[in-house]
Amino acid sequence: MLGSRNGWNRGLREGYDSGWRHGYHLGRCEAIVKRIPEIGSRRDIKVMYVESGLWSYRPMDQGIIAELKALCAEVLIVTPEGGVLDAANAFRPDLLLSLNSAELLKVQVVDAVRALGIKTAVWFTDDPYYTDVTIDIATHYDVVFTLEQSCVPLYRKAGCEQVHHLPFGVNRSIFHPKAVSSNYRVDICFIGVAFWNRVAFFDQIAHELSSKKLLIAGYWWDRLKGYTVLESKIKSGYWVSPEESASYYNGAKIVINMHRAIDDASNQNSKCIPANSINPRSFEISACGQLQLTDSRANLSSMYVPQEEVVTYDSPQNLLAKIDYYLEHEAERQQIALRGLIRTMREHTYRNRILQMFELIFG
Repeated sequence: MLGSRNGWNRGLREGYDSGWRHGYHLGRCEAIVKRIPEIGSRRDIKVMYVESGLWSYRPMDQGIIAELKALCAEVLIVTPEGGVLDAANAFRPDLLLSLNSAELLKVQVVDAVRALGIKTAVWFTDDPYYTDVTIDIATHYDVVFTLEQSCVPLYRKAGCEQVHHLPFGVNRSIFHPKAVSSNYRVDICFIGVAFWNRVAFFDQIAHELSSKKLLIAGYWWDRLKGYTVLESKIKSGYWVSPEESASYYNGAKIVINMHRAIDDASNQNSKCIPANSINPRSFEISACGQLQLTDSRANLSSMYVPQEEVVTYDSPQNLLAKIDYYLEHEAERQQIALRGLIRTMREHTYRNRILQMFELIFG
């Protein structure tokens, strides 16, 4: 009986200490976000924004729309199938901006809008993975923005006169530090589709991960050879919404980021254009104030300081070693996460990106 009582008391103390530390870190994160000043001022311009039309890009659409409304005199939101040409003719915007509407907004409509004397711009979201498709669409716009640095020469060579590398950012209304219930509290989480490079990676360390407080969520994770080993830690076969992703990021101590491969069978990148730029998830993870463990990309260091604002890994065993290290070194883990949060909220929001876009287009 005494042993049971001692165990209960020890568990109570450990739970209290863990909750206190988590709450203290959250408080520091929230204070940091509040202290970061808002930037930019409203321009006397009218922008017509054509939504992506794809449910998976909803948080990007919402983040961009919120900042356009804050920075423009007038904003008109339309869908790709929503009478774009008629709306443009009636609204007469200074700019039509389309988010990766390659699949839904017809280039003939873009050509007709340009014929009205309206400047058009496209922002491609999935470069370089679908460049076989986007290369034939880019030339129909006055200005091309791509999140992938290596695609800039590709579009210029195709005849696009104005091409700019413009990464995506973080939708601050969704991805930010927040309190979450115990249902989201894990040590480690990874959210994303089980592309084959990710499957091969996790298969190498499935047994070691099985003993950890881990969550993996997304489509196709039953591809794992070690699926049965990790099955209790996997939520497979469904799309994790942005709001739920943000809750998992906030509830984890460590969030893993792993980019997709350029040669995945699902890609349409026959030229094998390299992927040098970090993905939008990089910003969303760090915006939640938890430690990001990420594989490296060539331009990572221009976005974050590796090992100071995010931590990189280069192999499955290296990832395991860093997971173990940072779970044991909480103060160091949280300090890196705080620096990543500050960098994100100062430099990598959609407010930053829209301001950069307007400067490039309007001067």
